Amino acid sequence: MNFRLALTRTSYNMAVPSRIPPPRAAAAALALILALGFGLRWRAADHAYISQWDEAYHALVAKNLTAHPLTPTLYEDKVLPADDREWTMAGVWLHKPPLPLWLMAAGIAAFGEGEASFRIPAVVLDTLAILLVYVLALELFGRVSALAGLVAAALYALNPLMIRLVSGRIPDDTPHVVNAFFITLTVCLFLVSARKNSRSYAAAAGLSMGLGTLCMSAVALLGLAAPLPLMLSMRGLRGSARLLAVSSAVFLASALPWPLYCLSRWPDLWRHESALHVEHLVRALDGHAHAWWWYLKILPVQYGGVPVLAGLLAAAAVAYAAREAARSRHAGLASALCWLAIPYLFFSLIATKLYAYVAVAVPALCLLAGFGCAAAWAAKGGRYRAAALAALVAAGVQAGAVAVERLRADYSRSPWSETYDYPSFRREMLRLREVPGPKVLLNVGDSKSPQAMYYSGAAAYPGTPDAAAVRGLLARGFRVFVLVEADKRGADEPAALKAAEFRGKILHIPVPPPLAADPKHPYEA
Repeated sequence: MNFRLALTRTSYNMAVPSRIPPPRAAAAALALILALGFGLRWRAADHAYISQWDEAYHALVAKNLTAHPLTPTLYEDKVLPADDREWTMAGVWLHKPPLPLWLMAAGIAAFGEGEASFRIPAVVLDTLAILLVYVLALELFGRVSALAGLVAAALYALNPLMIRLVSGRIPDDTPHVVNAFFITLTVCLFLVSARKNSRSYAAAAGLSMGLGTLCMSAVALLGLAAPLPLMLSMRGLRGSARLLAVSSAVFLASALPWPLYCLSRWPDLWRHESALHVEHLVRALDGHAHAWWWYLKILPVQYGGVPVLAGLLAAAAVAYAAREAARSRHAGLASALCWLAIPYLFFSLIATKLYAYVAVAVPALCLLAGFGCAAAWAAKGGRYRAAALAALVAAGVQAGAVAVERLRADYSRSPWSETYDYPSFRREMLRLREVPGPKVLLNVGDSKSPQAMYYSGAAAYPGTPDAAAVRGLLARGFRVFVLVEADKRGADEPAALKAAEFRGKILHIPVPPPLAADPKHPYEA
């Protein structure tokens, strides 16, 4: 079959003049959308706490990478023995690929150790992703699709899931954002390479896909799978194969060095982490077991606004795009539908289901919604006037509701804090940084050990070792600090440290309980 005859990149069957909206108006609207998207992301990222799932681990490893970029560590000094295969207690930390952590480290190196510093890369890249979504609408749907691109870009700019990830409040924060950016960039570069028949753009796409594997491993291959229908429609099998050969060579050159380096330097640990990634597919790890339809269930929460409208509009956008793709053999729509379907199908079928796995599909659904809105706008005066107007009103109400939610969202209170008042905890940990000499912090509750290490520079542990181990720490010259809950008045002091020999040698740090809890779950805030 000649794919160039079977699939075409037609624009939707509408009489849409190419100058509606006019180029200057489109450019101005796009600039406003970018400004809005950046403002919402910066507002979400600019807060003085480090969320523990999983931002605290990423931030701590990134801070340590500023001193040794090729050796990712969680515990810089393993004061107490721990197994590196336990990702929350490891010395060398290979639990996540390094590119997002390097970017976070660059933010810390450039702007200091304030919390917003390591979120700056996510803010910038996800703002650039808004621009890429607009460009992709033109590549996928034709050069007359500025309206579809503006709607898609606006929807991405407002998307609650991406903004929450940029804020660091939900797992996997910056790694998911960077991964989504490189997948979006890869799709865009592949499409441009096909349109121009350019090996240079194909090489750039391969590089982008290779960098994507340094974010979330094999998930980056979505950047190749999504644009294939449109590439085949424009270049056929032979022409596409030539472009893919170039991109594959660059992909391998950029993707392989890091795993080969890790395999040579930490072979056992690298094999363990690789096996753990495969285990996610067949066994629900860390309690993340859900029904196959779970991602569809949480879609209204991830996209915000009126839940019923969110579900209905998403279903309508997908159904309309599928109808048009089948009826007119629209290769651009086929690519966007593949981009959306692959993550939802794959992550719905594997055993371990994490909340933000499907973030890589957000650009695709925004593009399909933009296409649908543009089609409804073109049809508002035609045969299906009532249906088109109803769809536009519903989309406007939904977009307005999402915008109001994002503008009202409160990021000031730390999520996941049940034991300590975070501002008090942060203040006490920063004071420890000024204490000279080697330090160790024990009995850190509320899963706050990585935050404690980030702020204080001391090795921090959630429990307390036996008296002999504490005696050994003191003999080695460590200053030993013990975190206690202020309202318990010493009742939570570890029994091992109540011996007379430790009096005057160990300093207790009381921290009060939270003054106010966030009324919403972080996934919904």
